[in-house]
Amino acid sequence: MVKKQFANPRDYALKLSQIIQTTEDAGTAVADYFEKLRSAIDEDRVKALPKAEFEEISAEFDDVVAVYKNADQALNDLKAPVRLIGVHGSLVNTFHQYYEATIVMANALNVEQQTVDLPVFEQSEQDQDRLIEDFMKQVRRAFQMVM
Repeated sequence: MVKKQFANPRDYALKLSQIIQTTEDAGTAVADYFEKLRSAIDEDRVKALPKAEFEEISAEFDDVVAVYKNADQALNDLKAPVRLIGVHGSLVNTFHQYYEATIVMANALNVEQQTVDLPVFEQSEQDQDRLIEDFMKQVRRAFQMVM
């Protein structure tokens, strides 16, 4: 009988760091677009945005969703050391919920009508804030357990 292979803690930490860096880079790249949209929403001028700018914002949201989809899959595929299996499972679940919340936000933008489904958008924003905070707590815990 073949024994299941578990990850080396150092390899796990390295791969987890790479996934996190990729998601942070994507979040940083989309932040300016989010701020433009958030400002337009707050000032009730979404319709006043140039159509090309609104389309660009929507495209950037879709791009970050694609990055998060890849990160979600990479986290699912990542083998955890035995002592981190529980923490890793929670971390994977939380990130998946975060990824789903980003889909909801991206889908709240209607490019054809240049509108934002505000209740959906704002709920997604709140969910993302809460979930990324939870995710980072779980990541810190995983790194502490690896050390």
